[in-house]
Amino acid sequence: MSRYTNLNITKPKPRCLFLNVSDISMKLFSGTKLNQLFKPLIYDFTNDGKNISEYVQRLNIKYIVLDTTTVHVLPDNILLQIIELRLSGIKVYDANNFYEFVNKRIPLVKFQTNSYLADDIFSINLKPIDQYCKRLLDLFTVFCASPFAIFLIAFGVVTIILTSKGPAFFRQVRVGKNGVPFTIYKLRTMRIEHDAGFTTADDKRITPVGKFLRKTKIDELPQLFNILNGNMSLIGPRPERPEFVKESIAENAFFDLRHIIKPGVTGWAQVNLPKATPKDNQKKLEYDLYYIKKYSFFLDIKIIFETIKVVLTMNSH
Repeated sequence: MSRYTNLNITKPKPRCLFLNVSDISMKLFSGTKLNQLFKPLIYDFTNDGKNISEYVQRLNIKYIVLDTTTVHVLPDNILLQIIELRLSGIKVYDANNFYEFVNKRIPLVKFQTNSYLADDIFSINLKPIDQYCKRLLDLFTVFCASPFAIFLIAFGVVTIILTSKGPAFFRQVRVGKNGVPFTIYKLRTMRIEHDAGFTTADDKRITPVGKFLRKTKIDELPQLFNILNGNMSLIGPRPERPEFVKESIAENAFFDLRHIIKPGVTGWAQVNLPKATPKDNQKKLEYDLYYIKKYSFFLDIKIIFETIKVVLTMNSH
């Protein structure tokens, strides 16, 4: 046997060259996924006089990322070099799109002056045909899931009644599409005497049965009624309470854009951050807006399978 058999030879990460570095690039650098997938290098074309093509050829660069957050005008020589490299097979991204490519969410940058960096985010929406397809998927899911859901809901109702005081079902006002409030239905998982703050890890307000119902997502099944009556979709941003929405909009004005589509029982943010806390609100928002911008039927199918994986591994939101 060769003495090299047990060597762990890893494939080298592709190199990406950042042309200029500003807010979006810094947001990328501060994350973890960029360095997991790529080896980033920096070139400042406002100060460095060397030819970009030399960097690309000498360092075997596969991707070029152009950050125009602060530089909106490109000199002819820079533009021609980028076009030439693009034609030679080098992949060229602007920093916003590369952020989406790497993190699968939209970059939201808020400056200290309470102003925002925005690209084409205001144009995101679902086409009428997409909305129609989503509604068909919603109704098909409710039809297929109902026999199993009714049995599991009945099981949940019985265990709740036998183990704690109070009603089996929980109703609460949430904010839906276009900011219109609606009533959401869930199985009760908390004691009836509790404050209305955010749920935390090892929350003492949650009953023993409630912990099981949450981990298995059985407590969410009554929301099939919300899907049936059109308040919710199977997949979309999670609906929040009006007071939390108000706080979130004050924290980040883009939060209200989540309401251009119906909220969902599960979504892109939930499967990527199944154990999110209030500190993750910015990331959740970026995932939600990415879902709206990149919506496709196949993305919905992917989220369904990822949700099943979350349920089977009993990760909690």
